[in-house]
Amino acid sequence: MAQNFLDEPYVVTTILNRVFNDQSPSYTVYNNQLAWVAANGVQAFALSFGAALAGMTEDALSTKLLGNLGVLPNAGLQTALRDYLEVVGKDNVGIVALQLGKILSGLEHATGDQAVFNAAAVAWNKELVDSYHYSSNPANTGYTGGEPEMPVTGVTIVLTSGDDAVSPAAAEAKFKSTANNDTFLARTAGLLSTADVIDGAAGVDTMIATLAAGSTVAPQLRNIEKIFITAGSGAAFDARSASGLQELRIDAAEGPATFSGVQLDAVVGIQNSLAGGALTVNFTGASGPADSAHIVLADATGHDEIIVANIEFLTVRSTAGTVAATTANQAKISAAQAQGIVILGDQALTTTVTGTQVAGVDATALTKALGLTLAGTNGVVVSLNAQAAHKINLGAGADTVKIMGLAGAEAKDINLSTSATLAASAIEVAGFASGIDSIQLDAAKGTAKAVPGTTDLASIAASASLLDATALAATTAGANKAIAFRFGADTYILVNDATAALGANDSLVKLTGVMALANASWTSA
Repeated sequence: MAQNFLDEPYVVTTILNRVFNDQSPSYTVYNNQLAWVAANGVQAFALSFGAALAGMTEDALSTKLLGNLGVLPNAGLQTALRDYLEVVGKDNVGIVALQLGKILSGLEHATGDQAVFNAAAVAWNKELVDSYHYSSNPANTGYTGGEPEMPVTGVTIVLTSGDDAVSPAAAEAKFKSTANNDTFLARTAGLLSTADVIDGAAGVDTMIATLAAGSTVAPQLRNIEKIFITAGSGAAFDARSASGLQELRIDAAEGPATFSGVQLDAVVGIQNSLAGGALTVNFTGASGPADSAHIVLADATGHDEIIVANIEFLTVRSTAGTVAATTANQAKISAAQAQGIVILGDQALTTTVTGTQVAGVDATALTKALGLTLAGTNGVVVSLNAQAAHKINLGAGADTVKIMGLAGAEAKDINLSTSATLAASAIEVAGFASGIDSIQLDAAKGTAKAVPGTTDLASIAASASLLDATALAATTAGANKAIAFRFGADTYILVNDATAALGANDSLVKLTGVMALANASWTSA
């Protein structure tokens, strides 16, 4: 029997991105997701999507999923889904989300009681098609939605120190905006003011502005999609009167800065911030139990921090900016109310996540190395793919680390040149408490736990080097097996591929400072 269209991997990934995050991934992230589905299967992919939401209540999950599907308000449906999640368990929310997306897709011509979903189904199917077109286009490097932008250069308008009024109908030619992609410049502090009224008209328009230290600016802006701000220390940009805004970034800061009145559908972030500074973002309308927001870090290489309040579900994209030498973003993420955080992108990220409510961090769509420290958290599920030498520092409580795609061509190759290069290419988990925390390993082809004897483990521990110990562990475990062993002051878990001998496609996980690992504290599949 031919595979149903809605079961195709490219449809499944599109549905889950829209139902969970109301977003369309970039071309690179989308293809990484497709590769992961091909290696692990649709069900595992769907379950991984829901892992970061483990801390949400069934009621909040119902609201989030149905809202992104576009079928709310509907109190009866919301209650029914909540009750269903209580029956099947929140661990299966990824499967439920996929089912909902497929069901709604087939209701365009429903009759009887289900006819009320006709319009929502039409809109949903268009959303899926538009999302697929976006994510399958190599030109699209951002994580957003809709069709790709077609750049048509418009005019460049330089603001003045007066009260500027810019629009297509402006009396002076120098203040006329166009239907193309216009640029508005206010590079000197004071040129952009609260008294300015600017309409960018059609096109994808960009504003580049500098704010003086300690100033607060709240201009009236319409149809300006992208705003990049260089901020003096203590500067604030009030976006309450900025309609049509899609992207708002700090482009270098001399100290702390604030964005306020930002709509939830705008992407907010830090770009090229070599000097560092804390950016506080206050979203407008963030008052519900399941508010989602999106932030981006692009060459944030100073001592940056982004502080987000009243957001339950946060998506963080790590990507490149315009500083060519930069290879990784470094920024703290403080989100006091966040329950789930999704980290994705194509740039390495070193971050400390602070938030007492955080229950899950899903970094499975981040294709480069993650250096993650959990601070102020208590019992978090961290999910990631074995695509880089990640370093995770766990917080308090019973944390769970899920590592997928281990052992195989899809995994990050380990470097077998020396013991030092092997150690550097391992996935490192610090702060792991045996008997409290747990680590769940999911190999690309499925891997069972080896059961080495006491003598075997003693021989491995007595090896002359880490490379020798790991090689002996590989042959002791055998093909398609995972083995936990101690070497020095640490415990390692080797996930072996289909070849018994140690090879570059095997995966190595290091539990720093763990002298003994309880068998119940780790699983392999």
